[in-house]
Amino acid sequence: MASVVMADLALTLCSQQLLFAGQPLLFKTNSPDVARHAGHFLPEHYGRKSNPPARATITIHVRETNEPCERAPWFRARGHFAFARFTTADTFWLNLRTREVYGLCTSQVAEDAWLWRAQILPALLGILSPVLGVAPVHAACLVRDGQGVLLTAPSGTGKSTLTIALAKRRYALLSDEWTYLSPAGFGVEAWGLPVPVKLLPDASRFFPELLQFREAESLNGETAYDVFPDECFGVLRQTSCPVKVIVLLERSPNLGVTFSRISAADAIAHLTKEIEPLEGPLAQCYEEQLALIRRLADAQCLRLSFNDRPSVIAEALDAALTRMR
Repeated sequence: MASVVMADLALTLCSQQLLFAGQPLLFKTNSPDVARHAGHFLPEHYGRKSNPPARATITIHVRETNEPCERAPWFRARGHFAFARFTTADTFWLNLRTREVYGLCTSQVAEDAWLWRAQILPALLGILSPVLGVAPVHAACLVRDGQGVLLTAPSGTGKSTLTIALAKRRYALLSDEWTYLSPAGFGVEAWGLPVPVKLLPDASRFFPELLQFREAESLNGETAYDVFPDECFGVLRQTSCPVKVIVLLERSPNLGVTFSRISAADAIAHLTKEIEPLEGPLAQCYEEQLALIRRLADAQCLRLSFNDRPSVIAEALDAALTRMR
């Protein structure tokens, strides 16, 4: 009922065809501010007659009210329906069967570019991923000479810190936390989103650039630095790339850096266990995500065990990757 009412209320002033992980989306809103945030966040899709139509529709209606706007993240899902909230002044409904998102928010939320770029848009697109044929993997991705390197590890291993250390060695940064895999012919292409990098407070020991920023509470409740890496560190960013190498990261009790070859099957098993199983009408989407990740069978794979400074680890990994070319 709510989504129907909102669709009737929304006077669409701005309509854009955008791309998420290579998949075309239709983004509609009555707010120039929200349209601008979306257009800066996702590349434009220049549709042609031969191109497929939009895979999903996102409609955002902004109301001119004075409701209080306080941080209040909340997510729920049942079957093919999902509900998301980021503040006390917004509400988002998702119908994954019809691939539609409807959102209501106040003008105060609409004007907050950081909120849209760091939280709202990444979360909505992540929820939509399964029905778009996209597999989000818990991995950073960097690019050198046009080839992607996935870094995957359990949370707290130091993946984001190593990602920045590598980016400062002239690797282009695609993502530091979630990488979106999408079909590309018979292969796989990795895509990133221009979100902030989340670094825990102790990262300022290695990256003094962080000291000019304030720590804040992230969407998951952690206190961290959330910074845009191109602005904070001056690193290069890239939108997409093919995947050539997968590196499994693990902390070692022994000082130093060591490498060992692993099979693609081991690396793929690690990536697939991070995919959330889906049931009922979405079960087929889950199977398609697993099949997509298994297309990485031709990637070269390493296990990296480390206990050293990020700059030392990055130098050793850079040398190892150079030898693999």
